[in-house]
Formats: sequence, structure tokens, C-alpha cells
Amino acid sequence: MKVVIAHDFIRHGGADKVLEHLHAMWPDATIHTLLAEELPQYADMDIRSSWMQGKVPPAKYRWPLPLFQGIVDRLPRKIDWEGVDLLISSSVSFMKNLKAPDGIPHLCYIYRPAMFAYDREDMFLSGYPPLLRPVLKGVTSRFRRWDQKHKNNPDLYVSISDYVADMVRSAYGKESKVVYPPVDLEPYRKAAKGVEPGDYYFTALRLEGYKRVDLLVEACNRLNLKLKIAGRGPMLDALREQAGPTVELLGFVSDEEMLSLVAGCRAFVFPAEEDFGISPVEALAAGRPVVALGKGGTAETVIDGVTGVHFQEQTVEAVMDAIQRAETISWDAATIQQSAEKFSESAFRNGLRTLAEELVARG
Repeated sequence: MKVVIAHDFIRHGGADKVLEHLHAMWPDATIHTLLAEELPQYADMDIRSSWMQGKVPPAKYRWPLPLFQGIVDRLPRKIDWEGVDLLISSSVSFMKNLKAPDGIPHLCYIYRPAMFAYDREDMFLSGYPPLLRPVLKGVTSRFRRWDQKHKNNPDLYVSISDYVADMVRSAYGKESKVVYPPVDLEPYRKAAKGVEPGDYYFTALRLEGYKRVDLLVEACNRLNLKLKIAGRGPMLDALREQAGPTVELLGFVSDEEMLSLVAGCRAFVFPAEEDFGISPVEALAAGRPVVALGKGGTAETVIDGVTGVHFQEQTVEAVMDAIQRAETISWDAATIQQSAEKFSESAFRNGLRTLAEELVARG
């Protein structure tokens, strides 16, 4: 099967891990992107960047929205479609709107509809000076109109979770299949082998206000429980001020340290409402229960009472109740580890390949 892959931006994030798997599945595919960082893991990929390569720093990728839209509209004329069986877009904002020629089906692996144009537009705008917000509001409105105009370009949407499938249905009126993103489980299985759970709770995520790490800090302050927090972000200083003597903010930790911290924790705690959430699944792979919000991706990855505990509201009291409930349950590490298998790298590859082959067979 000859495949063309289109990916919004190539950086060093979760979506780019998916791109690595797409490349492994279809190693001869050309990869079209708006902007790409030069990283060694992408050296063997046939990457075709837009004319804006080198003109926009990574931190400013969202600024030239109208230019990106125009590039995507013109891109079909620049792609060699000879003999191509399938277009796969890996996208949030732009490449999902690429128009394939008649007769070439388009499978869109979608991480979510663009938050700056839909459910989190206000949060996006709040990060800019007040005088600039009306201008950016106009930019996001124009993007939304463009996005809606092209919503029928994919023949099949494949969402990263049921939670995102609901977003796709709400934003575009489209149904989608679900294939969970690939999680590398093996390092966490190995790290936990022969290790007994410790006496601390652990979390790892970027320290943004909307992630609600403050709830964990206050809950463990009140319960006098040990909590270790890995991650950096704008809330780091405020959280350090809030933290009591049992709470430790670690900042950045290495991959090796992360494995050790997950393997040695009593339970992993996760207060954020995420589209999927890879770190809770990594904790499951280590056989550690997860105390998490029962909304978003963790509503799907964590089984209440079996592999962890859900809390339904982002409040200190709800987090405290969930932690106290987790303390009363006798957890089975093998059952928890087994539950992570449906989110493995092989599950991703098998699921996506099956959908791709079925779409091409339908013509």
C-alpha cells in the first residue's frame, strides 16, 4: 500500500510519537508537514516541509494561522499522487483539512478539534494582552470557518479516545472510530518487577493552572500524605509556596528517574481532564493504581475500583475522598498491568492498519 502522510508540525511531543509509528508501518511514505524541527529520530524520514520552514520558531507555531491555512489549501498541487492508495493525516488543526484527489481515500487520525477555535478558545485568548485579544478573536473565527468548510475532506475520522470522538461529533457532526495512541509499556513493566509499592503518591504532568495540580497539593497537605510531583511549568513557584512538608516538587526528572518514581509509588494521582493521558497508562503498566478524574481520557483508561479510583469533580474534597477510598482497596498489580495492554504500541498498529486497509478496500 502506497501512503502519503500529512502531519501538522514535527516537534518532540506525543503526536510525533504517533508519527514515528506511522513511519514504521509505512516506511516509504512521504511525510508532508508545515514545520519540522531537525531531530535525529526523524533522520530517515522523507519529510517535505512548507516554505515557512526556518521562518517561524517553535514557540510561535500558532501565530501565522492564515498562512498555514493557505499552505494546506495549495498543498495538493505539490504532492506526487501517482500510485498513492491512501492519505493519512495526523492532525489537530491543519492537515486534516487537506484535500486528496478523487479516488484516494483520506484517513484522519485526530487528536482533538483545535482547542483555540472550539472548546478552549477563551483560555487560549486569555494568554495574550487584552488589546490583542479582539484581533486574535477574528483570527480564530476565520480559522473556524475554514475548518468547517473542509470538515468533509476526511473519509474517515479516527479519534484517540471516545472523549475526543464526542468532540469530533460536536464540532463537525461526524462519527469516528477510536484507536488509542501507542504507549510504550515495557519499560514500566520492567521497572516495577520485584519492586514493592512505596509510601508516596506520585504525579507527572506539565504544571499549568488548568491541570489542577493544586488540588493534589492541598489534598495531601490536609491528609498528611507524601506526594511527589514531577514536571515544570508556570505554576511551579505557586505550588511550591502551597506545598506542605509532605509534598515535594521535583521539577524536571530524567527518563530513568521517572521509571523509578512510578514503580515505587503507592498510587499515581491525576487531576487533569485530558484527551487521553499517557502518564496514567504508564503507571498502569507498572501495576500501580491510578486515582484520577472520571472525565476525559482517564474515564476510559482507569477502571473504577479495579485499576484505580475515579473522582467526579475537580475539588479538594473529591480528591481527598478518592485517595482515602484507594487506601481501603487491596490492589492486584497483575490485573492492573493487564488492563494497560489495550493501549500498547501493537494495539495501536493493529487497529490503525485494519481501518486503513478496510478504507482502501472500499475504494
